[in-house]
Amino acid sequence: MAQENEHVRKLIEARHRQVEQRRTIALAQPYERGETEGVRQAFIIIQSTIEAIERAIEHEEDLETEQELAEPSRTSA
Repeated sequence: MAQENEHVRKLIEARHRQVEQRRTIALAQPYERGETEGVRQAFIIIQSTIEAIERAIEHEEDLETEQELAEPSRTSA
């Protein structure tokens, strides 16, 4: 169980780093032809990464719950 918590903790740290990158990009310089499109694409990629990390966190938490539910049945069998 401690290992799953470690996975979740690392995923949360990774999400935090991505959120900081997103904030940096959101504060980018005003519109400049050719630059804004690249910034927008980077923002989209970072946001997709954040959403993927959030799904991974949920999955890790679901796995932990499943393992906790399965443990009592192993001991009673």
